[in-house]
Amino acid sequence: DMMNARHIELLKKARKLGDYLIVGVHNDDVVASNSKSRGNFPIMDLHERVLSVMGCKYVGDVLIDAPWSIDREHIKALNLSAVARGSRYVDDEDEENNNEEEERYRVAKEMGIFFNPGGDSHPCVSPVHEVVKKIQDNRQRFQKRFSSKQEKEQAYYDKRYGRTTK
Repeated sequence: DMMNARHIELLKKARKLGDYLIVGVHNDDVVASNSKSRGNFPIMDLHERVLSVMGCKYVGDVLIDAPWSIDREHIKALNLSAVARGSRYVDDEDEENNNEEEERYRVAKEMGIFFNPGGDSHPCVSPVHEVVKKIQDNRQRFQKRFSSKQEKEQAYYDKRYGRTTK
């Protein structure tokens, strides 16, 4: 969801597969319904994700609201000579999810134009729910530190100006 250095590296490798790179960006509902924790909307909305992708020098164009599974009609309509898989968090123990991944790219594999520039060993750096947890943990630490500073500041002013707190 959030553009990072790993995504840039994948786009760079995908760009080397042809003359022009078209990147498909799924809409928010598609991402939410197909995410690891079904029903969670992505952190960045469709427009933010499209702008992030368009800002990459390896990208020629963006297919907004790309289909979840690529079929022969899309391949023909876009005149694709290669289909590269992007990054996505995949749980190796989630057989249903892994079967779905296989089906998404079945046509491209049958046509011999499927490529996985990121390899199978590390599909995604970190699932979104782990990133969100880190953000929440840091927020709690910040709030605790801020509250402590606020109490000390209040005590200083109370002492300085002779105020008493109830």
